[in-house]
Amino acid sequence: MRAADLKHSVYVQIAGVVLTAPAILLLSLVVVLPFITAAWWSLSPEPGSGPTLANYRWLLDPAFFDAFRHSLSIGVFSVLLELVIAIPAAILLNQAIPARGFCRAALMLPWAVPTIAVAAAFLWLANTNYGLFNQLGLALGLLEAPIAFLGSPTLALPSVIVAHAWKGLPLVFIIILSALQSLPPELMEAARVDGAGRMAQFTHVILPHLKPSIALAAVLSGIYNFSLFDITFLLTGGGPAGETTTLPLLLYTQEFKALDTGRAAVVGVSIFAAGLMALAALGWSSFSRETRGT
Repeated sequence: MRAADLKHSVYVQIAGVVLTAPAILLLSLVVVLPFITAAWWSLSPEPGSGPTLANYRWLLDPAFFDAFRHSLSIGVFSVLLELVIAIPAAILLNQAIPARGFCRAALMLPWAVPTIAVAAAFLWLANTNYGLFNQLGLALGLLEAPIAFLGSPTLALPSVIVAHAWKGLPLVFIIILSALQSLPPELMEAARVDGAGRMAQFTHVILPHLKPSIALAAVLSGIYNFSLFDITFLLTGGGPAGETTTLPLLLYTQEFKALDTGRAAVVGVSIFAAGLMALAALGWSSFSRETRGT
């Protein structure tokens, strides 16, 4: 390599470092530094005390276990509901049908709607006296009497799961639709020529092609719903009787009501660790799949 080329390469590398330094600094300030601070607070039972694991013993408390179970239920079942809706919708809207653009935009609507508006809409839908769910149930004969969906210990959590799924549906839909658009048309044409019906095409061509994208969408949406605070807080506040108290709500309660920063930090670290493990599982699955493919 000539000296001029080497000098140019060094300048390019220096320019890259200089240009990315502000972004790295900003990321450190808004992500890394708060996490380190929370991790330190989780190890400090009292201000000024030395590091200890005393706060982490609280992870064995039934209150933490129940909140974790509720968060996990929301994360898992909302993702399943999103996938059940997003996969058929993406397959349908990947075809040349009338009003395809409008339907795609309508499915992206939950992203554009503020969370407070989503909560207000679901509070109206689930209202005992005039909510749409009760009115339809009574009109169709499915209900004998109005039900307090968000006030019932058995129905409050499923209702919150539906609200989470509606809010998170666009993320799953756009990932699945993007994967479908990368499916080579030749594969579908070859399957049709071989006599494969629609179900066989879905099972043997579309679904194998979508598996990595489904896994990615499930993990990202699961982490999002697992750590989401505002919808549950606005709909139920953690009630009734703590049946919808999630880890983010537990963090809020410990920090702003119990004024226990150490326990709140433990909850925050636990939420981060759960998301990190989910991403690690996704990365390991992708690595294993690529290794088997080679």
